[in-house]
Amino acid sequence: MSLKYDPKSIQLPERWKSLTPILVALGVILVAVGFAFSLFAGGGAENSSEATMKFFAHSYLANFMFVMSIALGALFFILVQFVARAGWSTSVRRIAELLMQTIPFLAVVFAPIIIMLFANMDSLYEWNRPDRVHSSVIKAKIDVGYLTKEWFTLRAILYFTLWSAMGWWFFKRSREQDESGDIGPSLARQKWAGPCIMIFALSVSFAAFDWVMSIDADWFSTIFGVYIFAAGMMAFFATMILISMSLQRAGKVRELITTEHFHDMGKFMFGFIMFWSYIAFSQLLLYWYGNIPEETNWYLVRLNDGWQYLAYGLIPLHFAIPFLGTISRHVRRHRAGLAFWAVWVLVVHWLDMTFLVMPNAGPFNFMPMVGHFVGGLGMLMVFLAFFLAKASVTPLVPMRDPRLPEALTYANPLL
Repeated sequence: MSLKYDPKSIQLPERWKSLTPILVALGVILVAVGFAFSLFAGGGAENSSEATMKFFAHSYLANFMFVMSIALGALFFILVQFVARAGWSTSVRRIAELLMQTIPFLAVVFAPIIIMLFANMDSLYEWNRPDRVHSSVIKAKIDVGYLTKEWFTLRAILYFTLWSAMGWWFFKRSREQDESGDIGPSLARQKWAGPCIMIFALSVSFAAFDWVMSIDADWFSTIFGVYIFAAGMMAFFATMILISMSLQRAGKVRELITTEHFHDMGKFMFGFIMFWSYIAFSQLLLYWYGNIPEETNWYLVRLNDGWQYLAYGLIPLHFAIPFLGTISRHVRRHRAGLAFWAVWVLVVHWLDMTFLVMPNAGPFNFMPMVGHFVGGLGMLMVFLAFFLAKASVTPLVPMRDPRLPEALTYANPLL
């Protein structure tokens, strides 16, 4: 079904199209400034260069996971919409498709971590220098060949290949439908979304184990991948809310993305705030009552040396406050209120990724943490540049999708 619309209303604002190179340049500069601040981590000691690299490597990984988890959230959103045969999301789905299209670019951003491994640096992963490893648990993982730079790299290539291939295929079918208006691409995506979700679940879990959990390879958690997934989904909905609102402020998609869509995105964001809290508490509870030293040490590191303030702060900042703030239907239907909580969620998501990674770099240090924050802004700018590069040449709404009329007439129940 074809709808009457102004073609310009579904195109990226002209002034946004020129921002891509500017954002990339600023992002790279800010990451470099973050590295400069990492010099304070050494404190003038003899091993200051080692401390600097250790802090910067952990900062780079935490900031990378901040944006990577959002892109993965977008990919999962697309998959689950077709499994559920959802109609309400059709007018906002293209924004998610464009966010998931950043994954191949983010593979390039991940390259410095691989380079550090092949430079025989153990700034981030201690298992990369087996001669310095004293833990029998880590040695066993090295001996069986799992924690080696070669297999780590091959697995990373596999993860990015799977995610990029799924994203490319679903996006290609979506663009084909833009041209033909045929129902075939929708049926094909419905067919393959289920198997892709299973691939997604396994690959994201193993990537979380490899990239984040193995910085403290003595520790293990079978639900750590779910933790990363829950955090990423929460941040994804916050990002989609803010992008949609920004586009409407620029005069785009005003009739196509309604209060009903913002209400639903707000509901999902609220739901994943709850789900993240459930997973985080469940993981903590298991180790608390088990009280096994090699399992509790991960929390011990995060409850000392200044990191305890962040750890305890996540309870109100990541759960209690946004839970109370977004529980109301009226807030989720109020543009300014929803935008405020979306920004809040993105900030606490960054704090959460910091909590997962940074304590392994050493005690809390104010100046290097300023650099970590600056580097995070730089990584976000690069991520947005990737998004804008793809959005500049793609309509913002799949206008010939057969489910679009359902999205435009969709309304939430009053109760």
